[in-house]
Amino acid sequence: MKLSLSSNIHHLRKERGMTQEQLAEALGVTFAAVSKWERGAATPELNLIAEMADLFGVSFDALVGFQMQQGGPAALEERMHTLQRDKKYDEAVMEAEKALLRFPNDFRIVYRAGELYSLAGIEGNRPDQIRRSIVLLEHALMLISQNTDPAISEVYLHYEIAQNHIALGNPEKGLEILKKHNVGGVHNAFIAMTCAVQPSIDPKEAEPYLMGSMSRIISAAVHTMFAYANYYARMKNYKDSREALLWLIGMLQGLKSTPDSVAYMDKIAAVCYAECAHLSHILGEVQLVETYLHKAYNAAMTFDRAPTYRLDNMKFCVGDTSGTAAYDALGETAFAAIDKQLSQNDKSPELYTLWQKLIAKETDGDRQ
Repeated sequence: MKLSLSSNIHHLRKERGMTQEQLAEALGVTFAAVSKWERGAATPELNLIAEMADLFGVSFDALVGFQMQQGGPAALEERMHTLQRDKKYDEAVMEAEKALLRFPNDFRIVYRAGELYSLAGIEGNRPDQIRRSIVLLEHALMLISQNTDPAISEVYLHYEIAQNHIALGNPEKGLEILKKHNVGGVHNAFIAMTCAVQPSIDPKEAEPYLMGSMSRIISAAVHTMFAYANYYARMKNYKDSREALLWLIGMLQGLKSTPDSVAYMDKIAAVCYAECAHLSHILGEVQLVETYLHKAYNAAMTFDRAPTYRLDNMKFCVGDTSGTAAYDALGETAFAAIDKQLSQNDKSPELYTLWQKLIAKETDGDRQ
């Protein structure tokens, strides 16, 4: 057991931006009384401790610093989470209600209970539990200052609340919340799906969110597979590094409206093929080096003849795409991007020479 009431009062007061005078006024006591509490020279009465816990938005136990090894918020939250993962919802709900009675203003407990009721309600088709989840998650928003988990944010809490409203058959309310808290387009996919699925909503409302979501998918795929390629290369697993780039090329090329159309993907493919040539050079696979350099050249030539940074010649483009464009730091042209890539200090000079010879040969061929 650990008691640290005096330091907790001082810390929570400072955290809330209150002076000792302001806290004293809020509780109806003297400034001297608050000063004595924080110095540990005196202890406030139980009713005042309860008032302070409510004022600071923490549980009574948290304020006085009382924890039991198996009965503190962390242990209770973990127990609830374990039962939730095992889908033992009835047991988890019982634990949640016990925990909420003891720690009604502890963020971890309130959030975990809200998440639990949402999952149990949606999977079990229990509207009462879904409504209970909304109440708890809205309360968790009020306690968000206690949160220490970077994976949980106000935006994510709003997403869970919106999901519950939609599950209750109120998609308009859910969409209102999602659109209001769609930071950086994080909810684009879910908004688009809701608009497209719900009979009461015009499917055309999904169009801008579909395009926003597709842009995010493409960007995430490029960043993720480049990350894989670089990770494998640094681990000296050059074959898997090349495989990651080839997978990305296949995925992006599959999004073109036709194989012969020109799209922004061709520039990405050109850079990927050039890196595949580099990796093949490291592996001593001479024939593949030439193959991938030729593929890089052809992709770069295709793009640079009619460059486009819009979502032109792509599948799954709906609505107005005029405001959507791709941006990169690869180079002004596809050929410039490859030249920059192959001339880097850590690339082989022989490979860069092969690339320059290939360009000269193809250029001469075009002139003849």
